[in-house]
Amino acid sequence: MPRLKSGTVAVEGLDELRRELKKLEGDQATEALKDANYAVAQLVVSAAQGWASTKMESAAAATLKPARQAARAQVVGGAGIAFFGGAEFGAMQNQARNTSRGTMLGWNQFKAWRGNGSSAGHFLYPAIRGETDNIVELFSDAIDKITRDAFPD
Repeated sequence: MPRLKSGTVAVEGLDELRRELKKLEGDQATEALKDANYAVAQLVVSAAQGWASTKMESAAAATLKPARQAARAQVVGGAGIAFFGGAEFGAMQNQARNTSRGTMLGWNQFKAWRGNGSSAGHFLYPAIRGETDNIVELFSDAIDKITRDAFPD
């Protein structure tokens, strides 16, 4: 059963199911799992881009792409965007930092850091949390179809 754990939706037993399906169905089941995970990743990318509320967040979110893998739904991003982590996670603001121009208060270009717990993130992680029910439904439907095809009884 899928469950939310620290910003991810974990599917207990997926690795074991994947191995057993591979024995029965070979590459056909693996391809179906890749399709299901890709669909979930697409949903998260779309939602994350909708959550981006500043110009910096929008630029960072625009780099997000779904990856097609059998083992997990994965979103990749940040390529060419040096500020991706700051846009997503924020920063401790008004921190004194030493620069070549002397000491200055900095990191204020980012929103406030929300920590690394259940409220982390500004667009990607909130999208995952916000779409959890849809992720579970999409993935459950896909697993049902895959297992019906593999076990037609």
